[in-house]
Amino acid sequence: MNPPSTHDQLNRFIFDDLEVRGEIVQLHDVYRELFHNSYPLCIKKILAQLTMVCNLITVNLKIEGDITVEIRGDGLLRYASVNSDQNLNFRGLARHNIADPNSDCSFRELVGTNSILLITVHPAHGDPYQGIVEITGYNLSDTLENYFLRSEQIRTKIMLEIQIGETECYGGGIILQALPVKDEKHEDDFNTVSHLLNTLTKDELLYLESDEILFRLFNQFTVRKFTAMPVTYKCACTREKCLTALELMGEEEVARALKQSDQNAIMMTCSQCGKKFTFDAKEIRDFLNKKMK
Repeated sequence: MNPPSTHDQLNRFIFDDLEVRGEIVQLHDVYRELFHNSYPLCIKKILAQLTMVCNLITVNLKIEGDITVEIRGDGLLRYASVNSDQNLNFRGLARHNIADPNSDCSFRELVGTNSILLITVHPAHGDPYQGIVEITGYNLSDTLENYFLRSEQIRTKIMLEIQIGETECYGGGIILQALPVKDEKHEDDFNTVSHLLNTLTKDELLYLESDEILFRLFNQFTVRKFTAMPVTYKCACTREKCLTALELMGEEEVARALKQSDQNAIMMTCSQCGKKFTFDAKEIRDFLNKKMK
């Protein structure tokens, strides 16, 4: 099946007649860049979901900065981390102890028995702050719903769906959150739309246009959509950052690495996106001399 035309976009929406807000995200092309590493199937699934979650959270960031959503545990997954800025430029990485590329173990097997979810906000100006919740559920949606209820006192409903083939990955996510109720007639609003969301099928969330999904679920209410935001994979690596890393190695270590190279150059590979950078002896020398001035 083909991805919806709204893929790699995030749409925020609000109900005019209910005290509930929401977002819907559908991803496809960006997963090709995220999966440059040869991750096992189950790791791709958790990273794909974490990417949707991170962007669903970051879109509400009211200040300049970025958010990191991270899982740490004692299972087969050592950790998985996705970072996104307020413009929904994201990058992600996972470390694991899985040898079989076709491994499709469960969420609990991945995270283990002692695992946590961390959400860290990095303001452009000011100190970062972090929320932590123990992972007790059997999927990422349960964990996030628990996080928002315990840490933010916000009732939340999340649905995440992933379909991964040999060359394609489709992801769809939707979040509903209760707004502060000012009138008792709205006390059951959140339960009403949550029950409606439960009727959405996996294929509908993955392959229908976002407008079709919202109409399919909530056509009896007035739903107001905001302007769609593109979701983009964008790594933070640069040549200057790599050169700074070489500087930290020290001149002797850099000279030794250059001597061992057949081309008298050093090649570095970004662990996040897999991009390769090559630096010859002159470029390294010019950079170091400039830093010394």
